[in-house]
Amino acid sequence: MVGRIELQECLRDSPKFRGLLEAEEASVDQLESKLEKILKVCGSMVDSGKTYVGQQSLFANSLWDLSTHFKEDPMVLSSLNKLIHSLQEMNKFHTILLDQASRTILKNLTSFIKNDIKGVRDYKQHFEKISTEYDNILLRNSHTPRSKPQEVEEIQNVLVAVRSCFGHNTLDYINSISVLQSKKRHEILSTLLSYMHACTTYYHQGSDLCADLETFFKTLADEIGTMRGETYKVQKELENTHSVVSNFEPISIKKEKNGPTMEGYLFKRTSNAFKTWNRRWFYLYDNKLVYRKRSGEEHETIMEDDLRICTVKPVLDGERRFCFEVLSPLKSHMLQADTKEMYDCWITALQKGIGAAIQRIQSIDFDRLKLGDNNITYSNDITGRGQSRQLYSDNNNRTKKRMWEQLLKIPGNNYCCDCRSANPRWASINLGITLCIECSGVHRSLGVHYSKVRSLTLDDWEPEIIKVMVELGNAVVNKIYEATMPDDVVRPSEQCPGAIRETFIKAKYVDKKYVKSLPQFNKTSPSSIRNSRPSSLMDVRKWSVRKIRRRPRSCDKRDRKHVKVEEVTKKIEKIAEIGETSSSSGREEDTNSESSKRSSLKKRNSILLFGSDLDKQPIDGPIDLSSDQESTGGEEENETVGEEDISKLQPDLLLYKAAAAHNLPVMCEALALGGDKCWINPEDRSRSPLHAAVFSGSVMPCAYLILNGVKINAQDQDGKTPLHIATQEGHTAQVCLFLKHRADQHLEDDEGKVPLSIAEQKEHADIVTLLRLGRLNDEMKDSEIGVTGDDTFNEVVRDFSRLACSHPEKLQRPKIEEDRSDRSD
Repeated sequence: MVGRIELQECLRDSPKFRGLLEAEEASVDQLESKLEKILKVCGSMVDSGKTYVGQQSLFANSLWDLSTHFKEDPMVLSSLNKLIHSLQEMNKFHTILLDQASRTILKNLTSFIKNDIKGVRDYKQHFEKISTEYDNILLRNSHTPRSKPQEVEEIQNVLVAVRSCFGHNTLDYINSISVLQSKKRHEILSTLLSYMHACTTYYHQGSDLCADLETFFKTLADEIGTMRGETYKVQKELENTHSVVSNFEPISIKKEKNGPTMEGYLFKRTSNAFKTWNRRWFYLYDNKLVYRKRSGEEHETIMEDDLRICTVKPVLDGERRFCFEVLSPLKSHMLQADTKEMYDCWITALQKGIGAAIQRIQSIDFDRLKLGDNNITYSNDITGRGQSRQLYSDNNNRTKKRMWEQLLKIPGNNYCCDCRSANPRWASINLGITLCIECSGVHRSLGVHYSKVRSLTLDDWEPEIIKVMVELGNAVVNKIYEATMPDDVVRPSEQCPGAIRETFIKAKYVDKKYVKSLPQFNKTSPSSIRNSRPSSLMDVRKWSVRKIRRRPRSCDKRDRKHVKVEEVTKKIEKIAEIGETSSSSGREEDTNSESSKRSSLKKRNSILLFGSDLDKQPIDGPIDLSSDQESTGGEEENETVGEEDISKLQPDLLLYKAAAAHNLPVMCEALALGGDKCWINPEDRSRSPLHAAVFSGSVMPCAYLILNGVKINAQDQDGKTPLHIATQEGHTAQVCLFLKHRADQHLEDDEGKVPLSIAEQKEHADIVTLLRLGRLNDEMKDSEIGVTGDDTFNEVVRDFSRLACSHPEKLQRPKIEEDRSDRSD
């Protein structure tokens, strides 16, 4: 249905649309009658126990009758035929069918008829009602004289409203038929599959036959799953079709070489004595002006078969509006358009057609029919909006394609993270990986608490989510979730059965079977240290998390290289040497240099550094999504966070430290190890990982934690939420992110302060603006008037988000302002 009827045809209510609609309605009637026949036969099969074998034979015959409905669907037809053959074979061994199997059939098909088919009937009633009303309004509009401007304005307003309502009802009706035509496939097959499974369970005589059919059943189950996915995809696509109503342009200009060059409805005055007006579908075709009725007529009527002998002129002194005449030597035709735009377009098109016919041109180039042509008087407002919408759509599509291409440059992202299929078009935004469509379906079934799936080419992406994707990627995530995966594990492939794919993905992300546990250290024997460091000198005593950045800080600073592991090691060695010097202040001054070197090396090997082994694979070429500017503000010079004693090493604290270091790979590793994203650090004022992420100054760890379901309004020991701290620190981008996710800005800390009062005290102008706008938005929602400011609020937050991700330096307060704010405190 979707492929056969164009949306423009639906909204224009063309005869072609009516013809296809009648065919689809007949198909639904046929389906309903055949399903009701199946239900009747199945009920008889249940009630007649003694004659069950004969009734089962009739049931199989009715399924043969149903198979003719799918004669144009070979896959469904072949599967349905094989099921019928299997049912007839089992009829030789069975004498009774358990009530459970028959109730399954009766329940599903009855529900399908009562809910889905009846739903189509209800939409049909609404469609017929609004169609009749639309015709009446058009008729009233055509009768309204120009001498009554108030009545003209009223009927125009009613016409616009009814036309919009007609468009929405038409799309609802078409969508319901399309969903029914798609859903009937898997509903019927899944019902029959359930019935066959019941047979294999309850009938001992057919066990051998069922064993032979087991492979077929599994394949069919996968195919049904695919059909459900296709139905879900159809529903998602059709949910967005209502936007066409507001963007619909009633003017239809085409450029087909052998097709009509312009078509649409016009009112035609009859030539009889009553001079009645009838609405007909007109179109210019092959230098002819022809028309036809909306329905009940297969062939068109030629009004003028040679435009070379015709002229067209406006009718300015008539009673009816938007009228014009098509004159030929023998007769005159009075026509009326619905609107001024259609009136101008038809006159221009007829003039062009007459000129082309005189010059013996078989097709008219309507590319010149744009705003600015001397012969056309389109409304500037309507044309401008149409061009703006088209320009925005083109730019949006180019942006999505560019984002997809850029994200595939991340190491490992050009292949599906789980099955290695090429050019994945889906992603899990909370895991930071790309997926093929088959694996994305399994991820979606896990639930959003495990994986949040989005399309790389269809969905709109927030800038901070894109940056989270860039910080992770398939190569990094697989190092974590496949660290200990044995070689004999069956990995899914592009064409593997769905059961293998589902088992592998659940084991990988739900059970986390292949995640490497944290290393265990003891006090007597040397332990293995990350990054293949020598471990035979002494035990690991402390651990830390490395601050890391996978992308260059700026496009204009390409000479600034990434911090290497060796540089971090040198800094740790320097700290170790200082500590060693301090601790050896009471030693003798004649200690030899060899002993000092061993002591320094001993100190260096006593620190376990997280983050240096998850980002060794370089990115091919520059990543330029929204920008290559910094995504953090106010970073410290140190490349690691504070060191912790090795006895405190556990996933919760690791997640906390990684958030403070804005190191997303280590945060991912901590979550995979079972780290609690809502954990409270008792040694740091009862703060959560989200508090630590705020202090890092980076948007990315905050966005990553929010994507993974952290509590955004968690309060620390002082009653401060992450929004309090972000406001206090002047991190505008983080405040924008929290407001976007509906953080509560009315919570007070222990001092009775809300974020707005803190922002006003600190003189953070941008943050004050955002918080006040958020409050205004909440007040408008709670008002009795019922007006909300969601659109304005969302637009402002979206602008701040883009500015924060592309040019964060513009949101940083100058140092002089910070000093003045500190002095005022």
